[in-house]
Amino acid sequence: MKMMLVLNLVVVLLTFLVELNGASEPDIGINKTSSEINVDANFEKFKQDYGKQYANSPEEAQRRAIFADNVEYVNAHNLQYALGKMSYYMGVNQYSDMTFKEWASLYTSQIVDDVSNGNASTFLTPETFKAPGYVDWRRKGYVTSVKNQGACGSCWAFSATGAIEGQHFRKTGKLISLSEQQLVDCSRSYGNKGCGGGFKDRAMLYVRDAGGIESEKAYPYYASRSRVFPCRFTKYMAAAKINGVKRVHSSESSLMHAVASQGPIAVSIRVNRNFKSYAGGIFDDSSCINARAGHAVLAVGYGSYPGEYWLVKNSWGPRWGEQGYIRMARNKGNVCRIARSPVFPTV
Repeated sequence: MKMMLVLNLVVVLLTFLVELNGASEPDIGINKTSSEINVDANFEKFKQDYGKQYANSPEEAQRRAIFADNVEYVNAHNLQYALGKMSYYMGVNQYSDMTFKEWASLYTSQIVDDVSNGNASTFLTPETFKAPGYVDWRRKGYVTSVKNQGACGSCWAFSATGAIEGQHFRKTGKLISLSEQQLVDCSRSYGNKGCGGGFKDRAMLYVRDAGGIESEKAYPYYASRSRVFPCRFTKYMAAAKINGVKRVHSSESSLMHAVASQGPIAVSIRVNRNFKSYAGGIFDDSSCINARAGHAVLAVGYGSYPGEYWLVKNSWGPRWGEQGYIRMARNKGNVCRIARSPVFPTV
């Protein structure tokens, strides 16, 4: 009886918080009618919601067991969130039938070093510039819609195109979705490994040297590297060009000034199991700083309410996190190493 009262309290509190923020109710995996989780019913709903199909009954049984374990983990965390002990909540998403290890092997970068030796100059904050307290480049037209890298460790390519898209808009006033597939196919000589990981700054250097990057429409993404046609970039089809790469000093203060004065900035982070299941709130998790799984994303802004945060665009589709975004704690000891190696292109 006590457990049921606690779970009911969790649901009521989370519903109140969601209504207060004007958002749709988060799918956090808590059963609203029983203190016992109906794994079968929830798993069937999960399969339907995310179009999951499995090869055979043994595989489905395995996925069901993993799903149950993940839901239990999410519920335990969200109880702490409802009690005010956590700043973010987690939920069921497209990855809830996967272990962290297998998920990380497919959706994060296998190259965990977040600093390369590419040729880039250093960004210096303008002497007279004063960063505002709030920035969101989506509101200014700098950011394309949330994309989905699929089961391919090409996050570095999405981080790079996001930064190029923003700078191209800044110069031309035209927002064009650019081709991650071109980077996956064509930049291997720069140390990138396609779906096996890569470096966002080296991807930009490739674009500079190649003479540009095509649009997403002209060179669409298919989450793998073609062995038949490894690179089909045509220079006259380039939709955007860059002339260099700027590195930002490894501090949150420098990153804030870069984001505020330049636009969206490509950043590298480390991700853990909690990041995988993030659904909303400000992600303040000190344990991710030592995680082995690397990931590249795009810092598109920052804010200070209800706590200081970075506004980060991910590449796992709009059904992950806050419509494809995450708010990560800012000025809390460089959470997930977000300020370790920021870069952006010059155009």
